[in-house]
Amino acid sequence: MAELRIMTADEFQTYLQQGMRSYAAEKVKAEKISLSKATTLAQNEYQTLLPNGLETEKNYFYMVEEDDQVKGYIWLAAYRGNDEIAFVYDINIYPDFQNQGLGTQTLELATEKMKQYGYKYLRVHVFGHNKRAIHVYEKLGLHATDIVMEKEI
Repeated sequence: MAELRIMTADEFQTYLQQGMRSYAAEKVKAEKISLSKATTLAQNEYQTLLPNGLETEKNYFYMVEEDDQVKGYIWLAAYRGNDEIAFVYDINIYPDFQNQGLGTQTLELATEKMKQYGYKYLRVHVFGHNKRAIHVYEKLGLHATDIVMEKEI
């Protein structure tokens, strides 16, 4: 059974680099912008969201562990200062451990933690091309609240 462990300062520094790179790559796919522009946007967003890094208030960083092995991470926070909505800013199960139900377990564990902290809703953003994540979120009872669509003209 997976469990969530609070991220250490060293793990957070590693996460920041990985998280920004991953987010930038997803923005390139979703928004059709250059990697350079996406990287700058990612850095700016992370700096805005985490002015005090790991110590930023109402942000929760966990490592996903199972059998004494780190298998991924998750970052949640109060959504835009709203103490009723916990927002999943980032979740990643490492490739070697995907398709084993760990993403589902991680979200279930995170949901319970956020409930304990007093949140009433769990919200997540997903890029439209990430069909696997959409399937997991829907299976867990999340539903679309806002959809942006586009077509090339």
